[in-house]
Amino acid sequence: MSQYLHLMKLAMGRHPAVSTDVHLEVLIKVCKYYVEKDDAISYITTGGKLAEGKIDETNAVYISELSDEKDFFSLLLVRGDPGRTLPSFVNPKTRIVKPVSPQDVGDVPGASSHVIISKASIASGTDQGRHRMAIERTTGLSKTLARDFLTNLLARYADEFPSEFVAEKRRRSAREKQESIAYRPTVRFNPQQNASLKNDLESGKIGGFKLVRGIPNFKGEASAPQVQRVNVSLTAQIAPTEDFSKVRAAIDSMRGLLSSVEFEGLNLELIDEGGNHHNTRMLQIDQVEESDMRYCKTIHIADVGHGAVECYSELQKPFLKAAKAAIQNSKNWT
Repeated sequence: MSQYLHLMKLAMGRHPAVSTDVHLEVLIKVCKYYVEKDDAISYITTGGKLAEGKIDETNAVYISELSDEKDFFSLLLVRGDPGRTLPSFVNPKTRIVKPVSPQDVGDVPGASSHVIISKASIASGTDQGRHRMAIERTTGLSKTLARDFLTNLLARYADEFPSEFVAEKRRRSAREKQESIAYRPTVRFNPQQNASLKNDLESGKIGGFKLVRGIPNFKGEASAPQVQRVNVSLTAQIAPTEDFSKVRAAIDSMRGLLSSVEFEGLNLELIDEGGNHHNTRMLQIDQVEESDMRYCKTIHIADVGHGAVECYSELQKPFLKAAKAAIQNSKNWT
């Protein structure tokens, strides 16, 4: 079990745009439907994306357990990952290393992730209608993969019961003809952003940065295949500092030394007071301002306990307790 959880805000949506609202109850109904059918599973390609149909039945994510309470809806997602490194145990006294080997055919390393959603929607502001959510930080089962998995379940349900998802097409003008069309419910995860970097640095430091070049101007010779994308990056580890002006000077100096590479964006690596590392989202390098440098708020759980494992099949009470407390703590959402 992880010692960290990410704070997000879940938003229900629909595609294409129609004049109707989709509520959390739809997601709850869909998850329950596929769990009861023992079919709440999606398969994954080697690139970490959801696959079309079944490719490798050992490479998958599924709902292992759910809980529908008065105020919270909780899911336990489990990822089977054949590309994940097998764990080993070591005895420092005897210096013996004991690798863990799969016992049965089809066994692969796994990881679990809790998803806890508040049923009470946010009442006002730019997040109105969204739901506070906490998701366990799990290697190999990212926030993006969890979101795509739930969106895939919604799409499958809409294909199976299309009559439940018909609404009036959103018109661009009053003159446009009214038309009822089928739509697909969707789900989005919006990160709860920390305060601006300036405020973050009161208790945290910058420990590095990565300069990234995206789409290049070079397209190759006319007779050669066209280069569609080239990724060039420079990762720098620096002595931790709270002074962003010095970091910006270092960034500009690096760009000057590598003037032949037109870097387009950057990520900053932030170090909080506990020594944990967080990466900012991609930032436009020539438009960066301190107020723009934000990242998803992460909460540390101190009492997970020793001997916690990475993969389990049932919702864990310590994590549920910590996640609900984090969701209900208004200080985490300001």
